[in-house]
Amino acid sequence: MMRMLSRVADSLYWMGRYLERAEHMARLLEVTRDLLVDLSEVDREGASAQWRATLTTLGAPDGTVDDVVFDQTAPSSLVSAILLARENARQVREVIAPEMWRHLNQAYWALEEARTMPRSEARLVHALTSVQTASFVWDGVTDASMLRGKGWIFLKMGKFMERTDRLSRTISVRMALRPRGSDSVTTSHENVMWITLLKSAGALEAYRKAHPRRVDARSVLDFLVFDREFPRAIRFSADTAADFARRLSVLHGDPDDGVVRAFGRMASRLDYGDIDEILDRGPTGFLEDVVSEMNTASTVLARKYFLL
Repeated sequence: MMRMLSRVADSLYWMGRYLERAEHMARLLEVTRDLLVDLSEVDREGASAQWRATLTTLGAPDGTVDDVVFDQTAPSSLVSAILLARENARQVREVIAPEMWRHLNQAYWALEEARTMPRSEARLVHALTSVQTASFVWDGVTDASMLRGKGWIFLKMGKFMERTDRLSRTISVRMALRPRGSDSVTTSHENVMWITLLKSAGALEAYRKAHPRRVDARSVLDFLVFDREFPRAIRFSADTAADFARRLSVLHGDPDDGVVRAFGRMASRLDYGDIDEILDRGPTGFLEDVVSEMNTASTVLARKYFLL
């Protein structure tokens, strides 16, 4: 029984991570593609830098857009993320709702259909849009159909751990494009970068409601890293993952175990950090620490609950 529980927990956790990864990749690629269309005629160098940053963020610095989206042999591709999520779902079909499997299976075959089509902009747009739509639908079906027990918690922990990781990496790579000493200056190039970063996180409209008059380094970073209420902010994601860790430990009769402490350390780095620390130290160093704490927490979680 324990072996079966470990297998199921592992599959659910990674299903959550891979689906979040696919949705983030699709949005980031769509945003970058739209930016390239706008910038390619007026700032080819800037457009090229933004595309390289996207490929670096996705772990494919030398890839083409076709490779990043459709190459099944590349572990960092979009289709590989969907394929791995589907494989994990297949292994735990007795735990998830039939509707969850059906929607995930449909998302995979829609991407496969796009992969076999002749190369075109319409093919790419169809693939990126279908993955994002499928992710939103799948999230709704999951929350409407799963019991709020251990399985649902593992699935959600994977989702928010991946969200913490992906946005941290995206911000770090984009910030590397900025010239040093530009924190107090917002040029047109800077403005494009901040808006692109917000769109990449699905945060532009929420940010505008919180900061209707400002798009600058301090405000954007404070919102994306430290906001308590925006569900894609790094702090929100880390706090949510830590809360799930506490709930899981309570269900196992061990409310103060190593998993709770590891996730608590990750969340506390954001709970007790602030924007001045980021600007003084540099976002990359701060966010690398967050990702390091996250990886440690994920390892502690795996040692306790998964088959290694």
